[in-house]
Amino acid sequence: MAGRNSDSQSQTSPLESGDSPRPRQAACLELLSNANTPEHATTRGYSVSGDGDEDAYSEEEEEQDPVAMPDFIQRTQQSLAIDDAENPLQLLARASYIQPSPESRHGNSPQQAHTASTQGQTEDEIQAFFAPAQVHLDVGHDVDPVSLGLVSEEEADKLFNFFHRNLAHTRWGLDPRIYTVEFTRSRSAFLYTSIMAASALFMPSAAALSKRLSNHARTLAHRVMVNRYRSVEIVLAFMVNIPWMFPGQHSTDDETCTYISIANTVATDLSLHKSLISPEMVGSGSGIGLARGDCLDPRAALAMDGFPEIDPWSEKGRLFLRNRERCWLSLFVLERGMSLARGRPFSVPMTRSLKDCDNWHRSEYADPLDGHLVSMAVLRRDLDALFATVRALCDGSQMASSDGSLIAQSIQGSIERFFDQWYTEWGVSIGKGPDRRLPPYVEILVTHTRLSIYGGVINHPTAPLEVRRFFHTAGLSSALNVMRAAIQGESQLQSMPNNTAIMISFAACFALTLSSYATGGSALAPSVRNLIDETATVLERIGKVTRHRNGLSIKYGKYLKQIVRRAATGDGISDPRMPIVNEAPITTPTFLDQQALWPEPLQFSAMSDDQIVQALNQPGNDFEPSFGGLSWEDMTNFEWLYWPEVGI
Repeated sequence: MAGRNSDSQSQTSPLESGDSPRPRQAACLELLSNANTPEHATTRGYSVSGDGDEDAYSEEEEEQDPVAMPDFIQRTQQSLAIDDAENPLQLLARASYIQPSPESRHGNSPQQAHTASTQGQTEDEIQAFFAPAQVHLDVGHDVDPVSLGLVSEEEADKLFNFFHRNLAHTRWGLDPRIYTVEFTRSRSAFLYTSIMAASALFMPSAAALSKRLSNHARTLAHRVMVNRYRSVEIVLAFMVNIPWMFPGQHSTDDETCTYISIANTVATDLSLHKSLISPEMVGSGSGIGLARGDCLDPRAALAMDGFPEIDPWSEKGRLFLRNRERCWLSLFVLERGMSLARGRPFSVPMTRSLKDCDNWHRSEYADPLDGHLVSMAVLRRDLDALFATVRALCDGSQMASSDGSLIAQSIQGSIERFFDQWYTEWGVSIGKGPDRRLPPYVEILVTHTRLSIYGGVINHPTAPLEVRRFFHTAGLSSALNVMRAAIQGESQLQSMPNNTAIMISFAACFALTLSSYATGGSALAPSVRNLIDETATVLERIGKVTRHRNGLSIKYGKYLKQIVRRAATGDGISDPRMPIVNEAPITTPTFLDQQALWPEPLQFSAMSDDQIVQALNQPGNDFEPSFGGLSWEDMTNFEWLYWPEVGI
C-alpha cells in the first residue's frame, strides 16, 4: 500500500530519477489526463495556443519533448501485450493513449481539413467512450445544500465539527485533515450533505435541520445512481448513510444492502481495490510478487481522482493516496459486518492490499482512528482461515475412529489462539487505560465475531455431538458478553449503528435459546432474561437519544422485551422439548415473580468476560442431558433475525 511503500520507494522511484526531466510514465499519464479534462477535450494531449488556433502544435515543443510521439506509440503498443491483460475495458482504454503522428496534423487541404473536422468530432466521442475511468463529481448550485438554502455555512461548520468529534469513531474512513467543510463541498454534494445530516440526527436542537438534510441526502443518493457519478467521496457518502438509516415498514426495507453494492461498484470502477505501486516496481526480480493487474501507479490514481498536478511523494499526495486506501479498508470492514449481521454472503473481494494491511496504521500520515479500522480489517480478513480450520476439523470427525471430545478441544484451541493473538496485538495498539480496554464499539464487534463463529460451530452439519455440547457454554458466554459490552459502553455508544443493534439482538436471542436448556433448578435462565431486558432498555434509549433520532434499535429493543416476557410466562416461544415451556403450568409466575424465586440472580451486566465464564461453569448451571446443540427449529421464532453468514 502506498503508505507502507512510499518511504522505501521515495529514494529510488523512477518518478524522481534524474534520467529524464519528464519520465515516461508521467508523460503517458499527462496525455491521458489532458484527454479527459474539459479544457483539453478537443486537443487530446497537445498544446493549444491562446487565440484558439487549432493548428498550434509546435515543432520546437515536439523536439523538446523527451517522449517523442513515434516512440510513445511504440512503447504503448508494447505495453498492450502486458498491462491490463486481465481487464478488457481497461485494455481498450489504454489503446486510446495512441495519438496520430504530428505530420498528419500539418499540410491538410481545405477539403481534408473539413473532412477531418467532421470526423474528428466522432473520433473524440469514440475516444471519450473508451477513456479510462475518471471522477465524475456531483457538485453544482442545483444540488449544493447551502446554495439551496437548506443549511447555512455557519451551521455547516458546526455540523462537520460535531461529526469528526462525536461520530467518526463509529464511521471510519474520513480523515479530518482532508474532509474539511470547504474540500468536501467542492468534491461531493452527496457526502457534504450526508455528513451534516448524520450530525444533525444526534443534535437535540436540530430536528428541522435534520429532516431537511436527510431528505436531500436521499434525493442525492438516487441522483448519483441515475447519473453514474463516481468519486472516492461518493463511496464514502454511501458508507456514511448506512449506519443510521431510518427503519422501513419491514426489517429488510432499508437500503443498506443497495448502498453497499453501489459503493462497491464505484470503488471498483475507480480501482480502489488495487495496490498503489509504480509499474516500474513490479516485474520479474522485483520480489514484490504482484501482478500488473493488481497494481495502480500512484500518479495515475491521483489523476483519476482529479489531482494530476499533485506529486504522489508530497505530503498532500500521500494523504490523498492513503485516503483511497482507507476508503477501501472501510468498505471491506463495513460490508463484512453487514453480511455477518444480516446473514448475507460476502461481496467485497479479498485483495492484496487487504492481505498486507497489518501495519498500514503505522505511518507518519496515519489518522488516530486508522488503528481501530485496521484492527477490524485484520479480524474480518483472518476469519477465512479460521473458518477453513473449523470446517476441516468438523468434516474429519466423520471417520469411525475419530474422538468427538478431542475434536471439540482442537476447535476450541484454534478459536482461542486466534483471538488471543488478535488481543495481544491490538489491545496494546488501540486499548485504553492500564487494562488496555478496547473501545466499546470495537469490543462489541469482536465479541459478536466470536459469537458468530460459535453459532456456526454449533450448527455445522458435520460437527459431532460432543462439539455441539462442548460449545454451549462458549456460545452462551459470547452472547452474554455482547450484551454486557452494550450495557457497560452505553455512554460511548450513543451513535450505535444499525448493524450493531442487529448484532446485539441476535446475541440476545441466541442466549435466550441456549439458556432455555438449563436444568430446572438453575438461576441461569432468569438471569439471562434479566440481562436481555437490561439490554433492550439500552437499545431503546440509544434509539431515541434525540427526539428525531428514530433509531432502528428502538424496534429491536421493544421486540426483545416482548420475547423476554413470553419466555418468562411460558407463552410457547420455545420448542416443546425445552423444560421451561414443557414443564410450566398454566399459572406460570410472571417475569417479576419468577425473579423473586431465585434468591441470588446473576448480575451479568456488571461482570467481566472472565467472571461470566466462571459463573457459567459453576455447579448448578448445567444444561439438560438432552441438549444436543441448537437446531434451525430452535430459532424459528426469530426469523426476523438471520444466522450470520460465517462460511462454516
